[in-house]
Amino acid sequence: MTIAEAALLIRDGVRSTDGTWADLGAGTGTFTQALQSILFSGKVFAVDKNPHALWRLPAHEKVFLEIVEADFSMPLDLPPLDGIIMANALHYLKDPAPFLQRILKNLKANGQFILVEYETNKANPPWIPYPIPFKYFKEIAQAAGFSEPREIGRSPSIYGHEYLYAASTLSPV
Repeated sequence: MTIAEAALLIRDGVRSTDGTWADLGAGTGTFTQALQSILFSGKVFAVDKNPHALWRLPAHEKVFLEIVEADFSMPLDLPPLDGIIMANALHYLKDPAPFLQRILKNLKANGQFILVEYETNKANPPWIPYPIPFKYFKEIAQAAGFSEPREIGRSPSIYGHEYLYAASTLSPV
């Protein structure tokens, strides 16, 4: 997926064009850069336990990048965030509900959480060990204290799944 395609997938979920965000499980930085292309100003924390590819990302003129070498499944030492994005990462957690409850503490009141995942119920280890189809995400997000998630975009999957979905939800006010 290109940065432009990733930006198009998540754009409708980014309510403000400035702020402090985290990309949890940032990988190679595709969605980090997509978020930077949407924001006019702010900061993005790119969190990954193996951030080597992130060090190659180009500097952005107005949206600063801080690379954090950490396992997102563990408590993170981040400032209060306006938003969190997770793209193709939540499906690595066997039990994502407690994780979602914990990251609420990292979000400001009415903070955004954007999830990008494969719309599938079928596990495909090691790439998708614990699938998070949209219906399941809605259940666990609301149980964790988020608002009802809404789908904000879809993209065809090149890996034999029907599509990727992007969903947005908010932390309590």
